[in-house]
Amino acid sequence: MTKEYIREAYHGGSWYQNNPHHLHQTIESFLNEATITAATTTSETKKNGIPRGIIAPHAGYKYSGPTAGYAYIHLRDAIEKGWEGTVVVLHPSHHVYLDGCAVSGEFLKSLQVF
Repeated sequence: MTKEYIREAYHGGSWYQNNPHHLHQTIESFLNEATITAATTTSETKKNGIPRGIIAPHAGYKYSGPTAGYAYIHLRDAIEKGWEGTVVVLHPSHHVYLDGCAVSGEFLKSLQVF
């Protein structure tokens, strides 16, 4: 059994709201505005409702939130249908040079790798 890991929000108040209630409302508005179309949903996703991968922008929500909503709506739908999988977020480092990739130690602990 894995434990839940939630990463601390380091940029609250700059790239997104610092107030959890307002942040939740903002994210929900992006998801609610997004619609799933046949052109963006593969037949495999339609069959089992679980996306195999998502590519989404990650700039500040005021810049990319509405577009990201169209990607993440698929994940929200899968969770609402009872899916309990693992979500791995891959992204570039904006603070240090990496020759390869970095993985959170807390994430690895949650997978019982350590």
